[in-house]
Amino acid sequence: MSTATVTYFLERYRQPDDYLYLLVDGLAECAPEHPLSVPSLLQSLGEAAVTRVLRPDLAHTPDACPALVQLARPGESPALHHLEWSAQHVSMDSGYHKRYVCGWLLSPQPLEVIASHIAARCHITAAEDGSPSPWFEPLRLELLCAAVAREITWLLCPIRFWLLPLSWGTHSAVRGNDRPVEVLMPTLGRQTQQWAPLISNVLGSWQHLLQSPVGFAPWRWNGDTRLPPQAALHVLRLVRDAYELGLRSHRDIATLCLHQVFIHPLLPQHPEIQALIAKARSGALNLQSHFASHYDEALWKRTFTDLPHAKDYS
Repeated sequence: MSTATVTYFLERYRQPDDYLYLLVDGLAECAPEHPLSVPSLLQSLGEAAVTRVLRPDLAHTPDACPALVQLARPGESPALHHLEWSAQHVSMDSGYHKRYVCGWLLSPQPLEVIASHIAARCHITAAEDGSPSPWFEPLRLELLCAAVAREITWLLCPIRFWLLPLSWGTHSAVRGNDRPVEVLMPTLGRQTQQWAPLISNVLGSWQHLLQSPVGFAPWRWNGDTRLPPQAALHVLRLVRDAYELGLRSHRDIATLCLHQVFIHPLLPQHPEIQALIAKARSGALNLQSHFASHYDEALWKRTFTDLPHAKDYS
């Protein structure tokens, strides 16, 4: 991400009464000497400009919680170097499981109000098992935007706009709502938070495999972006479909998803693959081991030829 992207976001969406905030994740890597680390920000901006978002599951260890940083008050311009450092860090940590920069936020509300709001929404977005969700993490918020777009505006309120780094190497300006309304999170929204670690692993493996030869791979992504557009949404749909097929092992689900994005999106429609999925569902077979030991390039080519034409990854 470039500094120009953040500058354009501010020029287009920031209102005169908006604060500008930066949200960084305490669980992600950032060297203490980096100017964007929390100790460095406390020194450069002062203690009044930085507060911890006490997410419910980590409130007892504040240093592990996200930090909300006030980069500018209403009517003030942020220091250009803070925009540069944060934009550069987005590009640096794009391949990591945990991304340090969660986004840039615009709101007329003061620091403590926004920090409390982000923490409280961890309960609203709780996963299906009831555990609070760190919904502010870039991938989790991206999944919510894809799955429950109508509810996102209410979820963000009183945050007017959130500049969000996306899984496939670009960004999105997510709009919030000015009027507070109680949010009822649909089942699919909760499922995205339950499946987020698995989806993250699939996206990470997908990105890693694109950096090296993988044999026969007619659906291999060859575009300009790190992953294809809407990569997280594609994987969300593939994971959901795998669950509907009865798979529960994360290794089996990830293996099937990765073969779908490299070999053929409609792979589960093939009779032989269906039989293997049935065995994996019962625990009698490990898809990853079976594909590695029984499927050579010729067999994958035959399987690919047997399947109908597909238009997209999911």
